[in-house]
Amino acid sequence: MNKRLLWFVLLVLLAASLLLWRHFRPAERIPVGLVLWTASGAVVGSSELNAGELFLEEYPDSRIRLLPLDDEWNPEKTFPVIQGAKDAGVRFFIATHPSNCARPSLPLFTNPGALMINLASASPDLSGKDDFFLRIIPDAVQEQRAIARYLHQLPGRRLLVLQDTANPPYTDPAFAAFAAELAALGHWQIVHHPLRVAEFKPDDERALMAEPFDAVYILAGSFQTAVGNIAQLFHYIHPQAPILLTPWARSPAILETAGAAIDRIILPSPYPSRRQDPALDDYFRRFRSRFGYEAHAMTIGVRQALELLDRAFAQGDTDPLAVKRFLLSAPVHLTSLGPITFDPTGDVGGTYSFITDLKQELQ
Repeated sequence: MNKRLLWFVLLVLLAASLLLWRHFRPAERIPVGLVLWTASGAVVGSSELNAGELFLEEYPDSRIRLLPLDDEWNPEKTFPVIQGAKDAGVRFFIATHPSNCARPSLPLFTNPGALMINLASASPDLSGKDDFFLRIIPDAVQEQRAIARYLHQLPGRRLLVLQDTANPPYTDPAFAAFAAELAALGHWQIVHHPLRVAEFKPDDERALMAEPFDAVYILAGSFQTAVGNIAQLFHYIHPQAPILLTPWARSPAILETAGAAIDRIILPSPYPSRRQDPALDDYFRRFRSRFGYEAHAMTIGVRQALELLDRAFAQGDTDPLAVKRFLLSAPVHLTSLGPITFDPTGDVGGTYSFITDLKQELQ
């Protein structure tokens, strides 16, 4: 074989090798920022991190590389935390923070530079915007109308509404929507009492709660353990009265602090009861088996958001614009923990379950 032919053969082999290497090499991992409050411990933060860890263990070929981003659920820190990650090249985010954090972050998602999937901020101020801020839970207006319609079916007349003042972008429009819907339905009279749930002091609220009420609605988000303390005090005074919570109280910590009140609690949820949904029950069982504690409800949304991004990345959509088009173009996305259907602006609708057996649900 002459030298020219030998060089030609070597070049062909080299080109073929490069093609094979490019074809079979592992796809580059894509960083996804998980915006959460890590110091909140097993109540919230560690559950969300563990949800991501479980997903990557069960999907070892996923292109996702998860990056925890701690904004401490502090509105003053959310913007710089996300901006810093964007500056470092992160273009995809999943957030678990409340509405008062999500709202100041909106300017970061007005163009194709980055895409957010939010699973916990229900403020209607975030709704109906053609941007790169997507949400996989219904907004507070849908949520509160559903809660009001459920309450309307219960016997009674006088309702105490305890509204948390710590997150007004959520609780202010939530109360307005709830009160308007309940007034339209008739039947119930509202006694409205704002308070800061995290600073709840039984002696400050005992006299009010001692008045004749047929039910209480604790309008608070952020999975605050003090919700259980408030429920316990009201139950002590009104042992037969229903105690209505928001979807943002679906937490094992509520069970631990509510005491005997747990038997009277009604928990609305955009997700069904695990006792009625085998896939959800299996997920919670896998989580407990892997990490040794009960998963927080927001891990459901974390899992769904990861599955959505994973599918987009797997089909080659790796920039925010392409991922947004993928997510909004499908009539429905069937995740392992339930369907998600986006409207043209990246919001979702949904129905609500009302869970009454929390001892079974949260144990």
